[in-house]
Amino acid sequence: MTVMLSTNVKKVCVRSGWSLVGLLVLILIAFSVKRALGVLSGIEHENPFELRYFEHPVVTALHMLSGIVFVVLAPLQFIQTFRNKKLNLHRQLGKLLVICALISGAYGMVSVAVLPAFGGLASETAGLLFGSLFMFSILRAYYCVRNTQLIAHREWMIRAFAIGLAVGTQRVLLLLFIAIGGYGFEESFGPTLWLGFTINALLAEIWVNLTRKQS
Repeated sequence: MTVMLSTNVKKVCVRSGWSLVGLLVLILIAFSVKRALGVLSGIEHENPFELRYFEHPVVTALHMLSGIVFVVLAPLQFIQTFRNKKLNLHRQLGKLLVICALISGAYGMVSVAVLPAFGGLASETAGLLFGSLFMFSILRAYYCVRNTQLIAHREWMIRAFAIGLAVGTQRVLLLLFIAIGGYGFEESFGPTLWLGFTINALLAEIWVNLTRKQS
């Protein structure tokens, strides 16, 4: 079922949505730079959460670098002016983003097995479930565009992008759980990971239905 929005309401939703996307992208960049500097410093961390990344630099680098390229460049693909004026670039960038998404998604799921699970079973199940959903969304989006199903392609890319940003949402929730709820970092990590992925997936579905184009 598609819900029609008035022009003014749609503008507010679009601006709010892009503001949220920008905030989450900045959060992910900040955490990735911090972690990369920590790994490159060569100084072993005592914090068990950071130590996992220090002990597995290859998995960390491939997962983070490909993931950052995806979340930073993917927003360009949703801008209609960019698609209309730079269609060939849009297509080439899309191929790059699919590759980066598959690398990041695959290594994210590998890290669930390779890196010691922080947050226990909740983190493992969230990582595997939403990692699988992210990979499926990317592959489905690619299938749709190859078969000229452009509306479905857009919708699956929205889902994939929202899931890709979910770790940023989780970081915000984690701070709230610790600062307001008084919970510890480790006990909050798993539940907030589930919440971050779930919230972003639901927002993606809401946005898809609010902006679905009829053809």
